[in-house]
Order: sequence, then structure tokens, then C-alpha cells
Amino acid sequence: MIKIPHFFHEILGEFQTKSSLVVIALFVLVSGFVIGIIGFDDWKSLSLIKQIVTWFLFLDISGGVVANLTRGTDMFYDRYPMKRWIFIAIHIQPIILTWSMGIPIHYGAMICIYTLSSAALLNLIRDYSIHHLLAGSLTGLGLIIVVYLSETAPFFASTLFIFYVFKVLYSFSVFHHRGEQNAD
Repeated sequence: MIKIPHFFHEILGEFQTKSSLVVIALFVLVSGFVIGIIGFDDWKSLSLIKQIVTWFLFLDISGGVVANLTRGTDMFYDRYPMKRWIFIAIHIQPIILTWSMGIPIHYGAMICIYTLSSAALLNLIRDYSIHHLLAGSLTGLGLIIVVYLSETAPFFASTLFIFYVFKVLYSFSVFHHRGEQNAD
């Protein structure tokens, strides 16, 4: 296990395995390369500041898709319930993305409101057996919303919206390592 510097605890937890860090990095790099190439026309004409914001959002969201599935991050947020609420509250990336990519704000607002209210519900029922099943269902419904809105949104943005819904509702909101609390 690698001890993570305090500054990165909210992203990676307190400890991570080397293999987890490699998988996170590979996912971000490979998905970034693919989305960057396929979605080149979507972001190439944006102003420099909007390109920087868009790619920063990509790094944050894509990294979280995988990092939130790791034991280190999962256990960190299980130990600190208030940090889970803060995590949910600050995740307004779809609204920022609509600005940076010139998409109607209601797209981002709808995705954000649905995802954050679903994440809040999942956080409230974290200890109930229905939690995993409901998380999968809410994630699926969120993806339907994204696909519907994506008919007129750029590929790059649509991909980030999909990553966002998965990151917040399934990767983050589900306690994947229940029963492993003392397996250090």
C-alpha cells in the first residue's frame, strides 16, 4: 500500500495500491486520448480558457470514475460521513461543462439535479440492503437522461455527462468494500 499525501485524500483516500494507481492513470490517459481524438471538433474551437476548464473537468470526472471504485477511496469516505455529504454537494460539474462547451444550461442543470438528489438518497440509505440495487437503478435512469439530452449535445460533453452520472451514483455512492474495514 502506498500512503497518499493528505492533500489528495479526497481524491484517492489515505492509501492506494500500486495497481490501483496504474489503472486510474491508464483509464484517464486512454479515455482522454480517445475522447480527445473523437471529440476534437467539439473542443478545438473553444477559447483557451474554456478548453482548460473542459479538460480539467475531464480529468476530475474520469479520474473519479475509477478512483471512487478503489478500496482506498471507498474506505476513506466510509470513515468520514460528513466528507461524503460535502463530496455530493460540490459536484456541480455538469453546470460548469455546459458553460465551457456552450451547451444550454438546462442540460447540465437537469443532469446535476437528478444525480445529486439521487446521490443524497443513496447516502441516506447506505446501510440498507436495497442500496446496491437502487444505486444501479438510479444510475441506469440517469444514463437514460444523458442519452436523451445527448441527441443535441457534443460527443465530448455527452461522454463527460455519462462519466459524471456513473462516477457520482455508482462509483461513489455505493459502498463497494463493505466488510473489508479491518482488512488492512
